[in-house]
Amino acid sequence: MRRTLGTETADNLFSDLPEPLRLGIADLGWKEPMPVQAQGIPLMRTGSDVIVQARTGSGKTGAFGIPIIAAIDTAQPVTQALVLAPTRELANQITGEITALGKHLGVRCLPIYGGVPYGAQNDGLREGAHVIVGTPGRILDHLGSGRMQLGQVRVVVFDEADELLSLGFWPDMKEIKSYLPNKRQSCLFSATMPEKVLSLSRSFLVEPKFLSLVEGHASPTEIEHGYYVTTAQEKEANLRRILELEDPESALIFCNTKDDVRFVTSYLQRHGFDADQISGDLTQAARERAMARIKAGELRILVATDVAARGIDISDLSHVIGYAAPENAEVYVHRTGRTGRAGKAGVALSLVSGLDIGNFRNITNVTGIAIQERKLPTEEMLLERIGERLEVKIEHETRHMSVRDREWKVDRLVPLIRKMASSEEGLKDLAAIAAMYLKEHRPETGVHEDTRGGASAPQPSAPREPEFLPREERGSGGGRPGGGRRRRGGRGGRR
Repeated sequence: MRRTLGTETADNLFSDLPEPLRLGIADLGWKEPMPVQAQGIPLMRTGSDVIVQARTGSGKTGAFGIPIIAAIDTAQPVTQALVLAPTRELANQITGEITALGKHLGVRCLPIYGGVPYGAQNDGLREGAHVIVGTPGRILDHLGSGRMQLGQVRVVVFDEADELLSLGFWPDMKEIKSYLPNKRQSCLFSATMPEKVLSLSRSFLVEPKFLSLVEGHASPTEIEHGYYVTTAQEKEANLRRILELEDPESALIFCNTKDDVRFVTSYLQRHGFDADQISGDLTQAARERAMARIKAGELRILVATDVAARGIDISDLSHVIGYAAPENAEVYVHRTGRTGRAGKAGVALSLVSGLDIGNFRNITNVTGIAIQERKLPTEEMLLERIGERLEVKIEHETRHMSVRDREWKVDRLVPLIRKMASSEEGLKDLAAIAAMYLKEHRPETGVHEDTRGGASAPQPSAPREPEFLPREERGSGGGRPGGGRRRRGGRGGRR
């Protein structure tokens, strides 16, 4: 059973720690524990499995790093703690703090992540790293080759668990679990607590204790609610950015008028999204075809009015997006209730223009639903997320290649790429090739929740040769709403 802790104080928390560990804390300039440390450290030191909800920058690395250091037996040159992180930047940051904390105790902390040579990592593993911090893909590389052993691990931490799942690491984490001992302490840290994170906890944690330091926190629910404030003129462009950031497996977009349905569908198709529409203007046969496609996973985005969407029953709908603010609270509840069904995770997002913000806030008051305002994604944020997803995809595909295939399809091309990158013109050509490849092979994301409370995600497909030449454009619709053909590739919609 989970329990939420109160706001106990821990004025003497640091002073009760061993002196070498206190010296490490002093080296970091920490004079007193932050709230997540004051409550999280005593909880972790009980040995129980733990779920902690805390924002980035709240001091959570110290909350799990201090208990990890305190429990390390430096006389044993084996890995005793594993921290999984979604990005190499976070892995490096965590490694720096844990190294500083354990410096005076002789604790060795090793970062493991992709995109860098294996030499230093192999050396660190041979020397016997007490703590390993890294991304799941490269960790699995070392486990598969036998260079890394996790049989003596006592503590496993999932840091930024929501990000681990949104980047598509679920298959890797399930595989890592098979290398871990059954008897261990597992701790999960996350800024948000949607159902997909709880599904991760059910797979790895046993009767975890729950601690939240997020203002306005309520018990985790199946639906994550959020809204974006946008101008009316930029609404369609911001919808595109939100879809690119979220990369939903399946989404139902609500409009208030049939004209908006036609406009939004055509706009998304012109920008390469796999979208279709249902409205009163379509024949029943056309509506049924669109419904059958999204239910079968062949269509990712369906645009509809509230009236046309009546009777829609899609059990695996991951996102509901309100392109226009609902007229009243009842409509909002009806819209958002179409996702997060049968214990599955769901996300409900709304685009709210300046004139609608007052009405929308009234809706939140009437429904009592905590709807968090989100910042509109910038181009920099989108490119960073695309890069992160691409790294995960590359790790998946190269790890499942045979040595012969990797030598023939990847390694032999590296000298060519280096030669191209050595000149300004060659670098431009290389960038264009990479951009075309990304256009056709945008990595998929995410976790698909199942009714058993676990989580599953698409397994990496068999590697294929890069298609450097772009396919002809499909799905543009030629200015006719709903008229474009779907791209090849099932769920399609690669932007």
